[in-house]
Amino acid sequence: MNGNERLNGARQALTGAEALLASGEFRGCVSRCYYAVYQAMWAAVGNPEKKPRWEHFGLMSTFVRGKWRNPAMSIQGPGLLEGQRFALRRLYDLRLGADYRLDNVTHKDAE
Repeated sequence: MNGNERLNGARQALTGAEALLASGEFRGCVSRCYYAVYQAMWAAVGNPEKKPRWEHFGLMSTFVRGKWRNPAMSIQGPGLLEGQRFALRRLYDLRLGADYRLDNVTHKDAE
């Protein structure tokens, strides 16, 4: 699957998330939001070198590091997109709670 196909998948997941938010299905909304971000990050960084698919934290770390955007970026110190790490981790945690623990997800969480 190429980057454009992954971006299309991300857009579809986001459209689904918006519909779920509008209908009050906040757990489903969080899940679709996370997968929209996951597919968009994958489109940005490309395919993993040694595995058929990205693992969640590996993809987040690679995305935040930013070498896909600036190949000269050092592998030490904060990443180019370090400011996004907390939000990505928060969304991942919300998705785990929504999908596996069936946590209560509020409208505010889903937004």
